[in-house]
Amino acid sequence: MSRFSVLAAAMLLAAAACSHPAPPATAPASAPARTTRAVVPSGPPMPTAANAAAYADEVVARTNTERRAAKLPPYTRSINLMRAAQLQADQMAKTGKLEHDIPGATYPTLGTRLAAAQYPMRAAGENIGEGYRTPAGAVSAWMGSAGHKANILSANYTEMGAAMSLGANGAIYWVQVFGRPR
Repeated sequence: MSRFSVLAAAMLLAAAACSHPAPPATAPASAPARTTRAVVPSGPPMPTAANAAAYADEVVARTNTERRAAKLPPYTRSINLMRAAQLQADQMAKTGKLEHDIPGATYPTLGTRLAAAQYPMRAAGENIGEGYRTPAGAVSAWMGSAGHKANILSANYTEMGAAMSLGANGAIYWVQVFGRPR
């Protein structure tokens, strides 16, 4: 393996992070039920395939808002990194797995996804998440996690892409891919 390959592999491994939403709070077992009718939870509408691109763009915008708040330059939206993020979001949705590496998938690693998206990387990182109903929820959760926040606020990257995909099981998968091109 070349020195570049070892360095690139180390950078990819160090920059990977994933998240799940916090489990909903449950009432104490001793609390009696006070209603017998069903309550439909309120909240934002579920994302759909039709608004996936708009949600991905909102993730980029919200990520750059966090960077500006930290006095950092915004990431440039990269179409190649948007594609790499979508490849992973779709793979996670298809397999029902929140994983950075999915053995047996068409694009099992971040490196293979970047190659498929024709992104000549010097540095790259990835955040993944599952279950958040909005871009705001996903970015907020990532900012609450040290590893994810480190990717969002990293000076090692200059560009980013984002994606979301709905799984057949109803789960919502989110991906951010960060990069610095060669």
